[in-house]
Amino acid sequence: MTTMPQAFVPQPEELDLEFYKATVAAEALCVQRCSACGTWTHPARYYCPSCASPDFSFEKVSGRATVYSYTVSHYTTEAAWKSLVPYVTVVAELDEGPRIVAAACGIAPDGIAIGQRLRILTENKSTEFAFFWAEPDEGGK
Repeated sequence: MTTMPQAFVPQPEELDLEFYKATVAAEALCVQRCSACGTWTHPARYYCPSCASPDFSFEKVSGRATVYSYTVSHYTTEAAWKSLVPYVTVVAELDEGPRIVAAACGIAPDGIAIGQRLRILTENKSTEFAFFWAEPDEGGK
């Protein structure tokens, strides 16, 4: 797996902070899940979009996903990303339902396609923040 060079690490707040802390603690992607109806939600919300319950937890997900959309960046102003240009950023639809944005890892700009199977991996950057990487899922369905 390619790792992100040292860079600015954001300081999330409120529900974002809970999301990242759960992900860091599990060393795997965690997503908000409604305790009342089981709906998976991302980004996190204070009330379930399906049943309006305020009861939720952040639970580990499979990390398996499908490319919903993507973009190829040919330029960056962020010094930490310059060695990676051009790079692919994906909107990945998790098998559990929600979509998440991740940097593609080991996927060339001409090697990405809508519908392609991915695995979403996490890279802890602090006790309160993680980056998300997408890599091809060779064993996916």
